Amino acid sequence: MPSRPAPLVGVTGGIGSGKSAVCLCFGRLGRAVMSADQIARDLTETDAGVRRAIMEKFGAGIYGPDGRLRRSELARIVFARPARLRALNAIVHPFVFSSLNEALLRLPASGSRPYVVVEAALIFESGMDKNLDATVVVNAPEEIRIDRVARRDNLPRDEIIARIRAQMSPREISRRGDFVVENTGAEEDLIERVKFIDRLLTLMFAAGRT
Repeated sequence: MPSRPAPLVGVTGGIGSGKSAVCLCFGRLGRAVMSADQIARDLTETDAGVRRAIMEKFGAGIYGPDGRLRRSELARIVFARPARLRALNAIVHPFVFSSLNEALLRLPASGSRPYVVVEAALIFESGMDKNLDATVVVNAPEEIRIDRVARRDNLPRDEIIARIRAQMSPREISRRGDFVVENTGAEEDLIERVKFIDRLLTLMFAAGRT
């Protein structure tokens, strides 16, 4: 992401931690929010280069007769072996960075201040953090995360745990983040925590412009 029209704040965390909930709070505060994860999903469906590379690596059958990616099957493949997950990320991430940069450049000036939020599951693993001005890590106890994902995606417990184990540990990801949000309580508590971080970020970037 070479072009940076505004300060960028990454929001990340393990599966089920509540990244989207935190980003929703930032959005309610008037901050522009972009989802690298959604961009990746869109690219795997619509970008010919991404689709071709995925089929070359994982077989043409990874896309169904309707042309849509068999996401559950791909997830079972890549989360079973870290090397396969790295291979998938190596295919998708460069396209995501390019698309994200283009989207940032299209933002009106009024929508890019005082900063732009970028939601991404693999900020540190992908090296995206090197292009960010600050990072917010969302965390929650493992059992809460498992319960959230089970209710959201209707996945078996062992598959959820496999996905958790394939990601960076909560301790390591929290150590690397600039801010950590514990997403364990009521929605009102989460909103207040995000408001506090928003005030700090706003002051920090304002000071950087003086």
